[in-house]
Amino acid sequence: MNEINRRQFIHAALATTGVWLTQTGCVSTSRSAARKRIAFNTANLVARFTNYRFELKHWGEQHQKTVALTDEAAWTAICRDIAAVGFSAVEIWEAHAAPESLNRDQAASWKRILADHGLRPIAYAGSLRRETLQICQWLGIPHIDGGLRGQTPEQATALCQEFGIGFNIENHPEKTAAEALAKVGGGNDWLGLCVDTGWFGTQAANVPEQIRAAGKFARHTHIKDVKAAGAHETCLLGEGIVNVAGGLTALRDIGYTGWYSWEDEPEDRNPFDSAVRNREWLETRL
Repeated sequence: MNEINRRQFIHAALATTGVWLTQTGCVSTSRSAARKRIAFNTANLVARFTNYRFELKHWGEQHQKTVALTDEAAWTAICRDIAAVGFSAVEIWEAHAAPESLNRDQAASWKRILADHGLRPIAYAGSLRRETLQICQWLGIPHIDGGLRGQTPEQATALCQEFGIGFNIENHPEKTAAEALAKVGGGNDWLGLCVDTGWFGTQAANVPEQIRAAGKFARHTHIKDVKAAGAHETCLLGEGIVNVAGGLTALRDIGYTGWYSWEDEPEDRNPFDSAVRNREWLETRL
């Protein structure tokens, strides 16, 4: 029998699992489907206007600079750069579509620019308030993921019902999913949890355990890794102390059908330099 070459061997092996090869290399139907559920979180660009140099404690200052400097040209450049690294969905950070600077007409321009670059807005990373809910309506975004901004669970639920937009509280100081969900009254049809794997790592929490504990109320994710507990220095997925891969397995186990929003707000480097690597890391595990 003639010896088959490596490419023929791989093709034959993958054919038995429903995976196909393109002329440019190995591409699986499952990986293609996975890409459709991975989003780029524009909070990654917190330091874009300071040449990717900032300190986490100065997040608020970076937020204000971003609000002030994100005009139509800047938003076009951001969308172009995101599309160039292979993403087709975005979670929009509040500073890039801020109530202080965005009106209905501008929101229409933002939406057109997204469409021009093949980008779908799937979430809004920010605070829950009437003004941000309005922006979500304008942009066609289904939920906000972030902080309650002083709302009680009852007030938050009423606001979400009024606008038809959901809200998921993002864990930061909380060490457990239960602790975070308690802030939204345990969760309901409108209120849930945005699992931030990086912040659970910062709090030395077991990510898979917390995802399983959240169960059906885990409605959105921020996929992030950090170098060490007790701090929030981000790193490449799979190279820190967070069990991100185990978290993905746990999400699958609980029947999660939402988005995987890649988040990395480095204080000393351009996140676009690792965007393709991290997207592909996720694709191979979903």
